[in-house]
Amino acid sequence: MFFRCRAFRSVTTAILMACLWAAGFGGNAVAADLQVSPISLEFSPREKAHGIWLSNTGAKPLRAQVRVQQWTQTANQDQLAPTRDLIASPPAVEIPPGGKQLVRLIRQQPVAPAIEQSYRLIVDELQVDTVDGSPPPGLQFLMRYLVPVFVAVEAPSPVGGRQTDISTLSASLQTASKPPQLVVKNTGRTHFKLAQLAYVDADGRRTVLAPGLLGYVLAGQQMQWPLKVALPPGAFGAGAFKAKFNADLEEQTLPLVNTRP
Repeated sequence: MFFRCRAFRSVTTAILMACLWAAGFGGNAVAADLQVSPISLEFSPREKAHGIWLSNTGAKPLRAQVRVQQWTQTANQDQLAPTRDLIASPPAVEIPPGGKQLVRLIRQQPVAPAIEQSYRLIVDELQVDTVDGSPPPGLQFLMRYLVPVFVAVEAPSPVGGRQTDISTLSASLQTASKPPQLVVKNTGRTHFKLAQLAYVDADGRRTVLAPGLLGYVLAGQQMQWPLKVALPPGAFGAGAFKAKFNADLEEQTLPLVNTRP
């Protein structure tokens, strides 16, 4: 799995289609040959550099541009802004068919942060030519990858370790919204990734709300998501919301502090 979206964009229009996790892409999009690995990065507190591989699975050379933006969450929305904290080198690449290119992410000031820092590595595959072989009218993007990048306040726990401590998470429901909104607040110093969200009623009946990734709530911030799957009458009473957090194999109950209109 990876974060990516297919889009057609000129520099002047700046149109970007929404990225979805494990979902189909627009039927009119041109097939793209760029692959990115790994799908997320985490720096230890004083680590200076990390690498990410860009691969060309196609039969023609491809070009891509790489940049990093700071990632915050304001008014329950993801926000991206330019930053010089992390530098991608090289910022533009050309990869031959079947080839690979290592891109390094370099921290300008590798000191331990007081709270986890969050970024998005943005990798755009560029359209080199059109179907008839002529140059495209302006810069065109075929594929955009948005890779989460974190700078930890302590060494990251190994995958498969003990269950994530979610004591700094709390959730509330806004039932007056159509659809209802699940609001999740994180008062801790590190991010949480929520996946496989489900509602389990008092009799153990399960309603899947997000079969894959629901999203991230960053350190010290808050996010909300619409509950688009209809729940049974009285669902906001004795039942519980359950999800998997970070790399956990087992789900946990999301602490629900209140339900409000």
